[in-house]
Amino acid sequence: MITLRAFHSDDEARLVELANNVNVTRFLRDQFPRPYTTIDARYWIEEGSCDRHGQHFAVCLHGLCIGSIGVFWGEREYRYSAEVGYWLGQPYWGKGYASEALAQLQLWLEENTQLHRLYALALECNPASMRVLEKNGYVREGILRHAVMKDGTFYDEHLFARVQKVDIS
Repeated sequence: MITLRAFHSDDEARLVELANNVNVTRFLRDQFPRPYTTIDARYWIEEGSCDRHGQHFAVCLHGLCIGSIGVFWGEREYRYSAEVGYWLGQPYWGKGYASEALAQLQLWLEENTQLHRLYALALECNPASMRVLEKNGYVREGILRHAVMKDGTFYDEHLFARVQKVDIS
């Protein structure tokens, strides 16, 4: 049902439609464009989703883009560690799609990288994301107290991690 694939130009309008929702963007980093324009979608499709900083995929339901999932590569001494991140359009929340997409991303990473540790950060006000991580074998490692300021409020950020079984030789 859920598949991951590279973004393509046909996803442009869908990205704009889904990403222009405050309920989606309130949990994302401030670097995520608001409002999300066709120029932002075009950049993401052509350059941003696959660059030296990470690899990101369209999350698709029956071929239709419903969100994004990806990994930000660690560097130097963190080269065997990477941060995962994801978002789905609001109509697709609560159906298990994010959990399935993360499971597929982890499988892709196991088969195509030498990553040893995956981690993710979730705001305290996003328990659904925490459940997605826990369903995929992530363990809460700690809470970063008042680490994030969003819309004039400080929030705790929960750090989750999962150790992959890979051979780095």
